[in-house]
Amino acid sequence: MRTVLLIDQGFLAVNAIVGGLLLMLAPDGSLLKLPRDFMHTTLFADFFWPGAILFAGLGLGHLLGFLLTLRRSPIAAGVALVLGAGTLTWIGVQVLLTELFWLQGLIAALGSVELLAGRRLH
Repeated sequence: MRTVLLIDQGFLAVNAIVGGLLLMLAPDGSLLKLPRDFMHTTLFADFFWPGAILFAGLGLGHLLGFLLTLRRSPIAAGVALVLGAGTLTWIGVQVLLTELFWLQGLIAALGSVELLAGRRLH
């Protein structure tokens, strides 16, 4: 289960770090080919702050979780539970505020795997 968690956290870290950086670099969403219309039902004028939150919260958070899991830290399972819940919350808010996008289902599934793996390691 630890290997599954490492793969899961590694993928989520890379995805959130790269995605967050691209949103901050091009707040109009152009680097990810996201229509700016996605933001019309949110509190944000553009993608910069969601990108910053994605990068710092989920990207760096999952990188930390990956390193803790890799080192077999006693807090790795608890961190995985928090990160899995955070990922599902992030996707839930996205689904409520924007149009559906295929990647949301994949990220939600990975967040669920992280929760289950964290629970099994706990």
